[in-house]
Parts: sequence; C-alpha cells; structure tokens
Amino acid sequence: MGCSASKRSKATVDIYRPLPSSFAVFDINAIDEPWVKVEQAPQENQEKPTYVPAVILEKLNTFETAPHSWDEVSKALEDLKPTINNNNDNKKLQAPTSPPKPAKHVNKQQPRKSLTFHTLEEFDTKLSSKPAANELRKTESMRKEMKTNTQLKNPQPQVSAQPAGFKPVKENIFIVRDRQEREKEGRMANYDKLMSKRDPLSEFPEMYPPGGADSVVIYTTSLRGVRRTFEDCTKIRVIFEVQRVVFDERDVSLHGEFLNELRNLLGEETSVPRVFVKGRYLGGAEEVSELNETGKLGKILSMAGAERGVGRQACGGCGGARFVPCLECGGSCKVVVSGDKKERCGKCNENGLVHCPTCL
Repeated sequence: MGCSASKRSKATVDIYRPLPSSFAVFDINAIDEPWVKVEQAPQENQEKPTYVPAVILEKLNTFETAPHSWDEVSKALEDLKPTINNNNDNKKLQAPTSPPKPAKHVNKQQPRKSLTFHTLEEFDTKLSSKPAANELRKTESMRKEMKTNTQLKNPQPQVSAQPAGFKPVKENIFIVRDRQEREKEGRMANYDKLMSKRDPLSEFPEMYPPGGADSVVIYTTSLRGVRRTFEDCTKIRVIFEVQRVVFDERDVSLHGEFLNELRNLLGEETSVPRVFVKGRYLGGAEEVSELNETGKLGKILSMAGAERGVGRQACGGCGGARFVPCLECGGSCKVVVSGDKKERCGKCNENGLVHCPTCL
C-alpha cells in the first residue's frame, strides 16, 4: 500500500540478447549423428546394384506400356531367351583356358649311406672298391675265421656297451667313498673283536718293577715344586681310585729308593707319573688318560685281573701314605749310641720315615 499521491514506477529489466555475429552460421540438420550412420549402414550394404543385359533393356524400352507383373515380363522376353543362352555358350567356349599348373616335383632324398665303422676291417671294406661276389664271400669267410681264432687265443672280458662320457652308478665317487668307509668300519669291528679275544696287555712292553710283577704300581710325587707334575700325579691317582683298583703308590719324594727303581727301568731322564700293570708299562699321564677316555683302561684292568677294593686307603696307621715316622729316631735319622756320640739310624730312610707296619 501507498499514499494516493505516490506515482507508479515501472521497473525496466534488461534482457540479454546476443549479437548477430554470434549466431551459428551452419545448418544443424546437416550434422550426421553416429547412431544414425550405424542404422543406415546396413541398409546401404543391402542395396546391391543389379546388372541387366543391354539386350533386355533395349527390348523393354520398345514397349509403350511397361509390364506390371513378372509374368508379363517373361512373356515379353520369350523371344530373347535362345539368343542369350547362345551368347552365354559362346562366351563359355571362347573363355581362355588357363594353362595347367606344372606339378610340383618332389625330390625324395635318398637315405645316406652310413660312413660309420666299428672295426678296422669294416673301414678297409668301405675304402676299397667293391670286389666280385665270389671274392667278397671268400674274404668274409677268411676274416670270420681269423676273428674266431684271435678270440680263442686271446679271450677278452665282456664289457657292457655304454655311451661315452657316462659312468655306471657303482663308480660314483660318493657311493665308492661310502663303500670304502663301510668296509673300513667292518675291518675295525673285526679288529676290535680279535683284540678283545687277545690279551690287551700284549701291546705294551714288559717291565717289572721290584715287587710289582702281580700288582698295579704307580710312581708319583707329593711335592708341589712343579705344578704340572703334581697335577698329573693327582689326576692318575684319581683315575685309579675311580676304577676301584688296589694300587701300590710309590712316592719318589718320600723314599729315594723308588726314584732309583724308576730310573733303572726307564732311564735317568724319566719323570713322574708312571704306571705299571702286572709287569707291563702303560705310560705316563697322557697315555693313561687317553686309555681311560676311550674305555680301554677298564678292559685292561679287567682282563689283567687287577684286585678291586679300597686297598691302603683304608689303613688306619698311615691313611694311605704308606710311610710313618721312624719309631727308633722319631724321624730325626740320628740315634744316640753312648754319651754324646750319635749315629745314623739304620731303620728309616733319608726322610726319617719307615713303611707302615699295618699296611706293609
């Protein structure tokens, strides 16, 4: 609403109008859509041109009124049928005949003559010219006779024909090595069986320590001056204790006579420990340890009939040391004869020790 004095105003709206130059200057109907082309393509293909002979066209042009059915056309063209057929026959007769194609000549390759030979005789026959039939028979018979004679004189072992470069499976290097190992194991097993039946101590040299021909004797030392020597002696002692064998331990540091015995048996430069079993010398620490690790020491002791038990370890007098202080001199190695005169004790050794009277 407004007052009566107010004037009506019209609003002007500007409408966009393109310039004449911007209009399309082509005919949109002239554009062919692709789908229209696809539909028209089969129709064009179906309309094939028909070829009518000129004689028939001239005949049809002479008629004032064209025929309306195929029957009328056939009646009008009846007089032309023989002429057309004759023209077709003439064309067939006049048609040039194509020259016959030459047959392909196939050259069959003849089989090649084998130039291989297996013997020198075959090689000679191939090189030489072909003799007459009679001569050929004679030479073949002579060669056969010569071959049989040589085979009878020098019979050769039959060798299986095998291709060059190939070896039988039996000659495989891995199979041969496995066979050799099995044979070696078999020989070792047989050797072990034979050795088990024999006396195991026969391998070791005979050496009889004094008073130890029928027992186990071990020469050791209790001095710790040389650590390696002391450890080896302790090791040998423990091995025989584990075997539960009664052994005679002779400590060269406690009794000088033991050292002289060992030197008489093995020489002046010998060392301890040394082991003797029933008059057989087994060796030092390394040899006895190896025998113990391989299990041969137990067999040797069993076959030798070594005494089993605790031995001198159970002695209550010396406790296994085998020596006790001298009861005459008390270990001083001196005895008072008269007054202040003293003499050397004749019952003890240089260390004032005597053999234990309990375990002697």
